[in-house]
Amino acid sequence: MIKVIAFDLVGVLVTEREINLTEEEDRLERMFGNNINNSDYLIEARKIIEKDSILMRTIEELIDKLYKVKDELLFKKIKEKYNNVKIIIATNHVSFVRNFIVEAFGVDYLDDVLISAEIHKVKPNQDFYTYILNKFNLIPKELLFLDDNIDNVNGAKNLGINVIKVNKETNLFSEISKVLNNN
Repeated sequence: MIKVIAFDLVGVLVTEREINLTEEEDRLERMFGNNINNSDYLIEARKIIEKDSILMRTIEELIDKLYKVKDELLFKKIKEKYNNVKIIIATNHVSFVRNFIVEAFGVDYLDDVLISAEIHKVKPNQDFYTYILNKFNLIPKELLFLDDNIDNVNGAKNLGINVIKVNKETNLFSEISKVLNNN
């Protein structure tokens, strides 16, 4: 039985808006991915914008204007139909995305947020998935993991975790329902 659904953020729960970025924003955004900690990100980001107050504001504003939530009611629909399942976001990102996540998804239906820069583990490394399993005291078949990156999906699948490979056409609620109803 699935006890936890873990969603990747970018490409799964949010899309990136088609907007023009400044050169600084573009360079900062390209570094959002596989961050094992915020310090390494900031060291590189300070080469782009030196002053911390401007850098932090730029990063948060960039995240807010770049990401658009695909289905604002997804977590509510899941909890209404499958009220015993926990919903988490498990993303390779910097911590500065946390404010966006809380504002965009609220805390009513979201049980936890795991960000690579905070847990010091990145997908598709095995320790990222075992961290989730250990944190929630799960065996692999009790976790459903959704990601748009095939390497991340395969990393989870290799541990025996249930997976859904997401693409632009994927109806998340429908695909999740299929897995939960067959479990």
